[in-house]
Amino acid sequence: MSGTLSPSVQNLDDLCHKLALLCRSATPLELFELLTKTLHALTQGQPVALYRRLSTGNLRLAYYYPLESTLASHHALLAIHCYDDLAASELQLYELKGEHEVWGYIGHPPAVHAGPGKWIQLLVDLASQRLRLLKAERMVTRQSGLKSRRRLLSRDIKKLTSIDDILQHHGASWCDIFQAEGIALAYQGDLHCFGECPSKHQLFHHLQQLNQHNPHDEIAELNGSCQGGLAAPLSVANASLGWLLLFRQQPLLPALVADTMLQDILSYWMPQEASMMIELADDLAVAITAQEVVHLNRQLTKTNQRLEGLAHTDPLTKCWNRYYTELVIEDLINSSVSFAMLMFDIDDFKNINDTYGHATGDDILRNMAQLVQETLRHEDHFGRWGGEEFVIISKGLDQDASLKLANRLCRNVEQHIFDIAGQLTISIGLTLAQPGDRPRQLFERADQGMYLAKLAGKNQVFVC
Repeated sequence: MSGTLSPSVQNLDDLCHKLALLCRSATPLELFELLTKTLHALTQGQPVALYRRLSTGNLRLAYYYPLESTLASHHALLAIHCYDDLAASELQLYELKGEHEVWGYIGHPPAVHAGPGKWIQLLVDLASQRLRLLKAERMVTRQSGLKSRRRLLSRDIKKLTSIDDILQHHGASWCDIFQAEGIALAYQGDLHCFGECPSKHQLFHHLQQLNQHNPHDEIAELNGSCQGGLAAPLSVANASLGWLLLFRQQPLLPALVADTMLQDILSYWMPQEASMMIELADDLAVAITAQEVVHLNRQLTKTNQRLEGLAHTDPLTKCWNRYYTELVIEDLINSSVSFAMLMFDIDDFKNINDTYGHATGDDILRNMAQLVQETLRHEDHFGRWGGEEFVIISKGLDQDASLKLANRLCRNVEQHIFDIAGQLTISIGLTLAQPGDRPRQLFERADQGMYLAKLAGKNQVFVC
């Protein structure tokens, strides 16, 4: 390589020293400072701007040197928003190449006595390589933290019941990983925020613009009232669900944040951070969808349980209905379990309906069912057979024990004072299951016992 170096880069050793420093840069911002400072020297003091290329093709100002100067006097540098602006400008341009495509561009006004182009190209190439390495190193560190949080998010899906729960449990860790001050999730027309975010009014305004102008597979940096925000789409199977937004208060160039002329062109985020955010957005979209599936399954289970209860329960008395009672008896007959059947009805119940009306009759049926339930054991089955008739199935009782139970029921009902109707009685038919019995035979014997109890004077038990 040949050519004359600028006075600020006195000799080859000095330039090699600067290149060595560039290769040892610990952070992207340190790299940007060394790159632009050296290029500033090689161009004999020209201001140097570094632009980051967004996935949309737009450009953001990522660094500028010298920081103590103002861009106001360099309108050409300030007016750059996209590659067409760069191509139309008179700036001297260099590409910063990323791993797969152009990461960004370096631009400066043409210098009268610039250093050799080969030296500058070497400087830019080394900077591109170092930037790729720094990106890889930072990605490994951050992705390690993000990966652990992703595992925790997957684990917590069934435990967390809402998007707000997700943000409360994981928001602080995500802010720490992304060095962000706030997180917002826009989902199905609702906003869920954690940390320091713009107002919901401002967020809804920008979300409307994102939905109208941004493809739902693109990440976008926000500007205006939401400057410092980075938005990534939430989508599952190409279906758009909403947006994930992260917010920072300081741009990559904090020294220039007070310059109102730069508000819409300053960059707050690095490309590798945008890539990681897309991964988080994908996980969140899956998590939210899974959470909805869990919620729907719970609702479905509750609905099924309710429907099952309705199918098995008498709506008036809340005890088992005739259909379910028949199922229980069928199951017991097919097993080896011994059981007794008690069938009873309320004596002279027709007179109650005729005298007080059916509404009062329904109240008495409800009260009767509650009274009987309080007398029975937990394992006894109690069902309404129809009208004022009820059936009790008691497992494991012999004739003496089941007869004691039936008599106790008669006494409890006789001693209870019912509203309006006063004192009531019941007549009970009792039978024990015999080998070879079918359900119909059991019911016929119990019904016959009840009939005989009424013939014998009511308010008693008859065994068949």
